[in-house]
This record gives sequence, structure tokens and C-alpha cells, in this order.
Amino acid sequence: MRILHICAIGTTAKILLLPQINYLLSRNLSVDIAFSPGPEVERLQKQGYVIHAIQIDRQIDPIMNLKTIYQLTKIIKQNQYDLVHVHTPIAAVLGRIAAKLAGVKRIVYTAHGFPFHDQFSPSKYRFYFTVEKISGLLTDLILSQNHEDIATSQKLGLCPPDKIRYLGNGIDIDRFQRDRLNPDHQNQLRSSLGIPDTADLIIGTIGRLTRKKGSGYLIEAVAKLLPKFPNLHVLIIGNQLSSDPEPFYLELVERIHTLGIEDHVTLTGEREDIVELLGLLDIFTLPTFTHEGLPRSILEAMSMSLPVVATDIRGCREAVVNQKTGLIVPPRNEKKLADALGVLLSDPDLRQAYGKASRQRVEAEYDERLVFQRLANYYQELGIGCT
Repeated sequence: MRILHICAIGTTAKILLLPQINYLLSRNLSVDIAFSPGPEVERLQKQGYVIHAIQIDRQIDPIMNLKTIYQLTKIIKQNQYDLVHVHTPIAAVLGRIAAKLAGVKRIVYTAHGFPFHDQFSPSKYRFYFTVEKISGLLTDLILSQNHEDIATSQKLGLCPPDKIRYLGNGIDIDRFQRDRLNPDHQNQLRSSLGIPDTADLIIGTIGRLTRKKGSGYLIEAVAKLLPKFPNLHVLIIGNQLSSDPEPFYLELVERIHTLGIEDHVTLTGEREDIVELLGLLDIFTLPTFTHEGLPRSILEAMSMSLPVVATDIRGCREAVVNQKTGLIVPPRNEKKLADALGVLLSDPDLRQAYGKASRQRVEAEYDERLVFQRLANYYQELGIGCT
């Protein structure tokens, strides 16, 4: 059986899809991946993956979108895939159209958070909902990373109830485990990042440097916290992609300088050592206000026994149990974010209690092996055997 996974960029394939794809490969399925040209193409090809480099824009552009559909259709026909599995909003729409044009009998869509959400204006919400509803007609199975999208789908009639199922999101809980860290290596890492010896409390966040991930609000919150916590330091882990529709790096750096907090902030850029970086933190936060599904970064932090401060948006409020594994705050509100972070910064016992509960929750709900088994079951229902 031959399967093609489609997403927009290589980072998505590497970080979000490879664990599932590796599982499928281990079950004797043939799995290829299609995404836009970039450094990840060669890197993954060298690791033995079959990659189709096709330009897939992350915004609506009729001419480029039609070219993408044409190229995807051609590749799908040439390789005679038994199932096409699409991811990320624009790539998911274009991939489903191409798969249908190519005559694929099984089309699956993982919704990493529907692109319509409660942070949108009514008109924008209606537009993206309509696009998803029409695209759903081309889809045999929609897999949701969270329960909230399923409830919304059923309430608004996005698709027949039996077409959408819960997949969830998961991580390697054996890899993301605090007691596996080497203290000497952690000290060296801290030094290499230029974190001052005086910094006794560290807050961190992970995500691309886009406005909607909320790092700007985190910076404002930190400025409010420093008078009370002068030895506070912040790690902002992630980079800005050339394909990001809303570049934010320069604006973020300028704001850090304007606030005069350069000595308290480290921008790490893209990193591979996420486990070790999380091991340096006392608190993890994700102040996002975009269309999250179930943020992987939150699950990784929880698995590392960290308390989490997250925003009251879909996905975040499902992963984080307010006042048990962390705190939930309104999005785009640096004062409320600062207040919540201040509560945890002031109380080491509370941080420890929330961190312990976080780890327990991840073990019970977000072990990636649970996701793999659900995916295998759904494929089998569609006639794709995972032996």
C-alpha cells in the first residue's frame, strides 16, 4: 500500500509528521512526503525518506495554487497512491483537490486546528468555514487533534458526524523526561546561551517568530515582571521562516531594545536540542492567539514536568488544566500574562505541584503511541492494512 503525506513546509514534516510516518513505515507501508523546496528536502532524503519537492504557498494565490494542484495531481497519478493524507490549511485544500482529480480512493485530512476560530472576525470565520466545508466533500476522513474542533464541527454541520474522528496529538514521553538530563551538559548549555549566572528563574517559549505566536506579549509581560524579579531570564526558542506571511523578528528585537531588557532575553533561533532547552526552564509559556490544534510545544513542556501558562484558545485550554497543570490567561493581554507568570515565579511549591501534574497528564493522555494506534485503526477502517 502506497501513501502520500502532504504539508506546506519541511519543518512541519520533520517536527510534526515524522513520528507518525516512521510508525507507518515500521508497519510495512510505503510512505512518501510532499512539501515545498527547502533545506529539509535534502536532509530528509539523506535519511532515506522519499520527498517530492513541490512549491506549496501558505497563502491564497490563485495562480500559484493552481500550479501546485497541477504538480500534485501529476505526482499522485504517476505513483498511484492508495491513500493521500493532507495537513496544514492551504496544503490540505490543494492536496485534496489534487487527490480527487487524480482519482485517489482514500483521502484523509488531519486538522491541526481548523483555520476558523474564535479569534477571527465573523466575516473571516465564515470564509474559512466555507472553504473547510467544501473541502470536506472531497474528504473520506477528517482527523482532529482536539475535541473542541469535533464539537464545533458537529454544532455547525461542517461534515457528517461519522466523517470526523479524534486523533489527538502526542509526543515521545520517554525522550521528554527530565531525569534523563545530564547536569554537567545542562550547565554548559546554559553558559553557551549566555544566560547570566545571576539568573535564578527562567521562563521559556517555543514557536516560530510570528506575531500570532504571542512572543511580543511575552516581552511586554517580562518588562512588567523585572522590577519584582530582577534576576528573571527568558528564552525564546524558534526562528522566522522566509515563507512566514507575517515576519516578526525585527519588530521583536526592536521592542526588546526599546524596553531595555536585552540582558534578560535570549533568542535562540532554530534548535534541535529542545529537550535540553526545556530542562533549563522553571516555567513554560505559550501566549499564542492563532489557530492552534493541540500545541506540541505545550505537551513537550508538560512531559518535562514544567508548569505551563497558556492562552484561553482552542488546543491550549484542552492541554492545560487551569490551576492543576498550569494557568490559563486571556490572549493578547500582557498584564494578565504577567500576573499569571508572577504567581508561579513567587511560589516554587506551586511550580513543582503543577509540573508533577503536567507529567502525569501527558503520560495518561498524550503518549504518541496512543496516537499511532488510533491512526493505524483509522487506516485499517479505510482498507489500508498496518501489519
